[in-house]
Amino acid sequence: MDEGTIREPEAMKTLAMKALATLRPPHLNDSGETTVPAYNCMICRDTGWENLKDERGYDYVRECSCGLIQRQRMKGKLKFASIPKEFEDQTVESFMTDCYSTPQNRELATMAKTIAQRYVEKFDEIQETGKGLYFYSNVKGSGKTRLAVSIANDLIRNKMISAKFATTIQILDQIKATWGEKARSEDGSTSEQKLINDVISVPVLVIDDIGVEGAKDWVNERFYNILNGRMIEKRITIFTTNCRMEDLKLDERIVNRIIKMALPIEFPAESIRVSLARKENNDLLDRLLGQ
Repeated sequence: MDEGTIREPEAMKTLAMKALATLRPPHLNDSGETTVPAYNCMICRDTGWENLKDERGYDYVRECSCGLIQRQRMKGKLKFASIPKEFEDQTVESFMTDCYSTPQNRELATMAKTIAQRYVEKFDEIQETGKGLYFYSNVKGSGKTRLAVSIANDLIRNKMISAKFATTIQILDQIKATWGEKARSEDGSTSEQKLINDVISVPVLVIDDIGVEGAKDWVNERFYNILNGRMIEKRITIFTTNCRMEDLKLDERIVNRIIKMALPIEFPAESIRVSLARKENNDLLDRLLGQ
């Protein structure tokens, strides 16, 4: 039986059958004539599940070929990813390299884009190694975050891989927010432990701006726990930063794990935020003037 076919658990099958059954009765219009309700898909009647019988005459349901269930899964993964709205529609293919001002910078950006494209294409085999990417440039606004998020978007849409975006400050703020909570989960872990375990377990994690956080003992300890856990589990981590690996002001144990976990990719030492903003303004002006 193919992957989209569901026989178990029985509860899901029963619910789907009931949902289909409620859609079967004909509707009467004002003149008393029988009408067929308008569905986007007449096979599943917009439930996402197709009702079938097997060779023994037993009813079962499977995902409809209209793709509704797949789209719902995709929507859930995109929501979970917490991609900033500015980057929601970005893909590796749409990453622009002609906005950099010098041939050398355009060459660096093109190299980074090519690596990102190959990374997505070969992700199935790369995932087994646990190797991520480390985008660095000593200039803010160089396009590092844009390309890192583009990879995450492509993996979600093309590979149905769960991914999560977070800045280091967001991770630390979420950890600190748990400190006043005394409740424990069913397995006995604290709220902080559960949060850290959740961060460790994400298949693909984009950590933005690592190295900007203060090098306090508790910061080093939490990041060590997160990165050590992800390294052991061979979870993919994509970093963006304004520092070379060896210049990170973090505990040596953390730096060593980042070196082990990710391939360093240099970005141009140029901010493209202004040039992109000008292009967006020119495009808007053309639309407003009807050109």
